[in-house]
Amino acid sequence: MIDLPGNQPNWNYEETVDRIEAIIDRVESGELPLEKVFEEFAVAVECLQQCESFLARGKEQMDLSIELLAAEPDF
Repeated sequence: MIDLPGNQPNWNYEETVDRIEAIIDRVESGELPLEKVFEEFAVAVECLQQCESFLARGKEQMDLSIELLAAEPDF
């Protein structure tokens, strides 16, 4: 199950991206056993899904704001 960013009070987009980048570095180093690579990959995928959800929600909010501004008679 994917934890949506809004369900985690201290969730931070930039920190999550940093975590993904650290995982990529560890995997690319070639020093991890294959089992650990699979575990790290699963964590990275979950983090990517959280980021995607966060960005999609932000885009929806911006689109709605733009629609509301466009509907204003003085705009």
